[in-house]
Amino acid sequence: MAAAHREIRRRTRRLDRRTVLDIRQQVRLSEDALLAAETRYRAGATLREIAADLGVSRPRLSCLLRERGVRLRRRPPSSAEVAEMRCRYAAGESLERVGSRLGFSAGTVRSWLLDEGVVMRDSHGREQ
Repeated sequence: MAAAHREIRRRTRRLDRRTVLDIRQQVRLSEDALLAAETRYRAGATLREIAADLGVSRPRLSCLLRERGVRLRRRPPSSAEVAEMRCRYAAGESLERVGSRLGFSAGTVRSWLLDEGVVMRDSHGREQ
């Protein structure tokens, strides 16, 4: 019986050491590192590349950049942007022009307008 208790205690000690080793301290980035990351991102580097170089996760880096006011690529439009897409398209602007003004491609604008139930025009401005 005493041997069984010793074995149980030994197993829990091993478990405690393993969990301690798995816990990592969160990496803190200096203002200079964040400024360099922001500059690289605006120059076209991906979040994955920058995060790997800095030793942080991609979601953490994207959160830090968003807090600094950086507009991330490949994000869906907000509801206000979709409403503006609808207004501009209804006013006669092309998909390309609406997209360029809001920072999206014409295909993205088209997809979101179709999801909203907007009837598309043909290339000559006539409803299809």
